Amino acid sequence: MAELPMVLLILFVFLLVPLLIFVSLGYRSSILYFAADAANKKAAKAPTYTDATTRAASALTTNLTSFTGISAATPVISVLEKPLSGGAPVIYTSKLAPGSVDTSKNIYFIMSRVEADLSPLVQYNGGLFGMSVPGLTGPYHLTINTESYSENPSGLTE
Repeated sequence: MAELPMVLLILFVFLLVPLLIFVSLGYRSSILYFAADAANKKAAKAPTYTDATTRAASALTTNLTSFTGISAATPVISVLEKPLSGGAPVIYTSKLAPGSVDTSKNIYFIMSRVEADLSPLVQYNGGLFGMSVPGLTGPYHLTINTESYSENPSGLTE
């Protein structure tokens, strides 16, 4: 009976509270994934490459404004070119050269990379036994990559 308060302290403070914090990171990461995926789908519907980058950035910030604890950077948009013949795919980090789009030989995808910091629900100051644990004693850095089929491949040159 004398050890009951100490057992409850260890059980709740050192076990259940960190577990609750890690569960909240799971929810925040899934919110970030769905926001990044929706931004990528909007970028894939854009008529030009430059419009795709602006649509992705505005869609991501719009989707994440109502959620706290997620600080995401502007998505990086790339073009993925997959040959229909089964060769190695090629990734372009900027718009394609004029006249290089050939839809009879390749399939074009829009790829987006979103980097974000997920803040813990309750941050432990001073660390846990002197250790730094991302997601518990500080923000957790997460990178999400998504891709969608480009609905207007000829616009990827503009």
